[in-house]
Amino acid sequence: MRALIVALAIAGAAGAASATTVNSGDAPLSGLTPTPPSNAREQAEHAIKDDLGDPDNVTFRVVRVMAAASVKRGAFATPIDGPVSIVCGQFSSRGRTGGDSGYSWFFVAIKRGHVLWTSRGPDEAYYSCENAGLTPSRALWNQAEFHAR
Repeated sequence: MRALIVALAIAGAAGAASATTVNSGDAPLSGLTPTPPSNAREQAEHAIKDDLGDPDNVTFRVVRVMAAASVKRGAFATPIDGPVSIVCGQFSSRGRTGGDSGYSWFFVAIKRGHVLWTSRGPDEAYYSCENAGLTPSRALWNQAEFHAR
């Protein structure tokens, strides 16, 4: 009996070590998969432009795209099975007076062509992107599909 308990504990530890879990304030991700759809970046940029309400004055840079096996929005949310495309990057919008807002982070979750949610700004979007590994300080940065604009 003791041997069975030890074997189960070792198997459980090995499974936990091999599962990739990324936890952010509002968008924990787990189990990364390799390829998002080719149009995920364009769809995410369109969603951010729609959120801002002035699509002609928005520019994007350092956009990264990845796919996740599941995603959930918040620590207590029910996980959404994937694959889910995760798109992160920075955007800038020019105001009505012509001034540039500077670059700010965005995060978009997409499943089967439908935007699940978007986040913009220095806190929620940045930390969601960082915990997904899609900021320069994270290891997944070099593995994600990269689009500079």
